[in-house]
Amino acid sequence: QGNVVAGTARIPISWRVEIWPLLQGVVRLQVTSGNGAETPRATIAVSADTLSFHDVDVTFPAEVLAAALGQAGVGSVAGEVNVRAADAELTPGSSRGEARLGWHGARIAFVGGAPPLDLGEVRATLTADGSVFSGPIANDGGDLALRGEWTMRPKDGLRLALLLTPRRAGQAEIARALSAIGTADGAGWRVDWHVPLR
Repeated sequence: QGNVVAGTARIPISWRVEIWPLLQGVVRLQVTSGNGAETPRATIAVSADTLSFHDVDVTFPAEVLAAALGQAGVGSVAGEVNVRAADAELTPGSSRGEARLGWHGARIAFVGGAPPLDLGEVRATLTADGSVFSGPIANDGGDLALRGEWTMRPKDGLRLALLLTPRRAGQAEIARALSAIGTADGAGWRVDWHVPLR
């Protein structure tokens, strides 16, 4: 048993190693919550060059994701992130699988004193295809309509290409905040973020 710690978030987990796969050079873990909650849960298998996931359902505070990626000008984030995947396999150059991410109660505060942005319910699909990971991003509710995509490539990092459009006219504070982080495009602003992965 132990805790996953990122920022101020602590997620208790427990895990069990299956014995028989060890004879074939595979470490197979059954991961569950450390306090009896329904999530997190996952089956993880690690071999010489492959990391596999099965029946993944993990919910964690959004600050865990921000701490893992670096915050790219973001002061703080709020809400909960849920990740689900039936099957995914990560192998150098030949990864495959799909996961779905939902960010509930999404809220971002930027550095520099800009007003925080409420993004409602954010949805993203994570598709692994060879060495490239990518997928669409969209949301429901919140101050802004969000549409775009994300891409992660080896030796490049994570890139987000988004179009953020205020849902109501006359939101001067939001317009100023978007002008500080993006480029005007019609009624919205285009935002491109690059986060090198260490």
